[in-house]
Amino acid sequence: MSGHDTLGAPQLSEVAPNVYSYVQPDGTWFINNMGFVVGADAVVSIDATSTERRTRAYLDAIASVTPHPVRVLVNTHHHADHTHGNCLFADATVVSHTACRDVMVAAGMPDYSAVFPGVEWGDLQFRAPDLTFDDSTVLHLDDRRIELSGLGFVAHTEGDVLAWLPDCGVLFCGDLVFHGGTPFALFGSVSGTLEALDVIESYDAEVIVPGHGPHFGRSDIARVLDEQRSYLQFVQEVAALGLSAGRSPLEQARETDLGIHAHATDPERLAGNLHVAYRECAPDGYEFPGIPSAIVDMAAYNGGALPRCLA
Repeated sequence: MSGHDTLGAPQLSEVAPNVYSYVQPDGTWFINNMGFVVGADAVVSIDATSTERRTRAYLDAIASVTPHPVRVLVNTHHHADHTHGNCLFADATVVSHTACRDVMVAAGMPDYSAVFPGVEWGDLQFRAPDLTFDDSTVLHLDDRRIELSGLGFVAHTEGDVLAWLPDCGVLFCGDLVFHGGTPFALFGSVSGTLEALDVIESYDAEVIVPGHGPHFGRSDIARVLDEQRSYLQFVQEVAALGLSAGRSPLEQARETDLGIHAHATDPERLAGNLHVAYRECAPDGYEFPGIPSAIVDMAAYNGGALPRCLA
């Protein structure tokens, strides 16, 4: 049995009338969540996914609910697991924050084969968003409002978007939350992600669909958000210790006991997150080496093994 076979099938759930989450186990590298809203003659999708196979499976799941086409595709941020499949939504207008599109256009479609060898990406072509906004905008699907809001600051990335359905209290938050997983701030900000969690909590949602891991309801929201806060605050504390001791982020990661956070998936992210926390803790005393170097440190912290990716 291959690693892919052990993950289980994606879970399609109606979390509110005509609002669906599509959760892909096990939520690790490049295995993200999407969701969609069904209208009288059109569908709005929140995010695409990472590979051709996974994106086509998601489109099949939509087709199992409705024959109507996806007319709008929202990208919650620029990362490839949420945008690689844009090209397969032929009838859709792709919408994102302006900063998200800018990053995508600058990067194009990166080659991840060195970091994630063996992934079958399939026949994918780069497709940038067609329509962008800076602060907020509203999609109208029949009588339903889908409110898209930027944060106004860097969090998981530059240009994160929250998608809110006020009539039913469903919030899609992209990778601002990794439910059961290790938060990842290498492309953004540790402190900004902490601030974003406060914004998410302020929505008083009935259901939150995170970028990775199971969706969760009102009774679990405080717990899940506090788990994410606890880890990010832990990273800040560990960074302060490392700077005080004169250790590099990798050295400090190796000296650190993850404790209660050890159960989360993708623990190697600590080494990458520490680079960002060092930069924020000592902006004048630490030179950020760049994302590729931080990824090398994650592998080194992981015993020399590349991050596990079963996309």
